[in-house]
Amino acid sequence: MNRLVAFVKNIRPLKFIAVAFLSLCLVFSQAANAVAAAAKPNPLNNSEYYTSKEGNALSRDKNTLNKYEGGMNNFSDLDARSHKAEARANAEAKALKQQAEKNAQKQSGNLVENVRRVANDSDKLGKNIQSQTDSIKDKLGAETESFADSTKQGLQNIKNNAQSAPDYASKVSDRTVGNQVDR
Repeated sequence: MNRLVAFVKNIRPLKFIAVAFLSLCLVFSQAANAVAAAAKPNPLNNSEYYTSKEGNALSRDKNTLNKYEGGMNNFSDLDARSHKAEARANAEAKALKQQAEKNAQKQSGNLVENVRRVANDSDKLGKNIQSQTDSIKDKLGAETESFADSTKQGLQNIKNNAQSAPDYASKVSDRTVGNQVDR
């Protein structure tokens, strides 16, 4: 019994409070770190190690070597030594070669050919401009309607506040007058 009494007397409240506070700090800091670790990293950062599932700006680029394919570390699970990988690399090389040939043809010195190519591409350009214009017009119309609705709601709120202001002022003045202290 004497040992128990001596132990209780030896416990100091400050030690107990300090241990409890530090324990809570540890728990909350670990909980905050777990949330940060589980959060999706910013895909706009310039990290060379992270590639989001959607792909960051670098992995969407046509010239990148390693594109996201869903495997470990967001890249292909395909063994580079397999026949499938070799066939795929050959197919990619063939596609790149064809694209390079197209680009070389576009760079031709033949003026007539260049004018014809630009004329063919101008139809696509006109269609793209028209579709973008329609899209902008639709978005602008929706934003205009939203702005008009918000303005109408704001004016209604101001009207309601102005109508209730005299009642509120009289209540406040009654409370103020009723709470005066005699001096």
